[in-house]
Amino acid sequence: MKILVLGAGSIGRRHIANALSHAQGGIFDENIQLSAQAAHESGASSFNRLEEALNWAPDGVIIATPHHTHIALACRAVDAGAHVLIEKPISNSTEGVENFLQHAEKNKKSIHVVCNMRFHPAIKTLHENLDRIGDIYCARSQYGNYLPNMRPGADYRTLYCAQKKQGGGVILDAIHEIDYLSNFFGPVESVLCDADKCSDLEIDVEDYATIIMKHKNNIRSEIHLDYLQKFKRRGCEIVGSKGTLVWNSEGKAPEQCTVKIYRADTAVWETLLQDHALDASCMYVELMEHFIAVLKDPNKPSFLLNGREALMGLKTALAVHESAGTGRRVDIG
Repeated sequence: MKILVLGAGSIGRRHIANALSHAQGGIFDENIQLSAQAAHESGASSFNRLEEALNWAPDGVIIATPHHTHIALACRAVDAGAHVLIEKPISNSTEGVENFLQHAEKNKKSIHVVCNMRFHPAIKTLHENLDRIGDIYCARSQYGNYLPNMRPGADYRTLYCAQKKQGGGVILDAIHEIDYLSNFFGPVESVLCDADKCSDLEIDVEDYATIIMKHKNNIRSEIHLDYLQKFKRRGCEIVGSKGTLVWNSEGKAPEQCTVKIYRADTAVWETLLQDHALDASCMYVELMEHFIAVLKDPNKPSFLLNGREALMGLKTALAVHESAGTGRRVDIG
């Protein structure tokens, strides 16, 4: 089995390292020197041209390039006969996405999108215990991290997430919250958002957003996102008719993570998960295992985010942007 990674940045290097535990690996980046360095470090093969990489006949292609390049590269991968795993979000625009998904379906190629937070132990624990708190009323999630600290050693101003033209901004970059809340509670019907650049960071995208989502089953969920917090935090609180679930994660490498449940019938808090040094790499290892399973049997159900779900998540995120611009609630078609 062969897996090709397009993009030799930090996430591309992580993917190729995990892929090599299961298959032959290849890597290509327009920056040939960067590609060669990543190949040398991992033991993968490197290529000097995209055509050469695709002619290597990979079974799967992982696209780890800036958002605005995803669809064009994914089309090339499908044409080369590969199943595709795309870094989140599937694109920075809906333009061409539907045609691409139809093209992949016609060619019987599976399309999945990397939402590694689906494999986070806390989110899996929340999902597994939702039925214990009865009918869900509402949820509140939050993510905050200081943008200049996100890629140690890199100038934050050069990152895709700092640039509007590359699909940056905290809303698309932190689309994980939209994804897992939609996965928990079903499709989103409408959104209302306040978002802006609040800091003196040298970026041309929003660094703050507060989002209210109304799901089609009438559940309400709220999301707070920012690039401002000097100490990374992430979490979620879910309120139901029989109790409450609370997840709190603080820090990075190590990440301190706790999930608790309160049930009205016992009137006590129960700790479901506690890890004072959570290894975030476990998410990517499990994600790769699921992609390998897809390559072996494309028809097998997978916990991976599929292309159709990813398109709905993108439409939701773009509606969030529209709402922030107009100050009005936006329905999602």
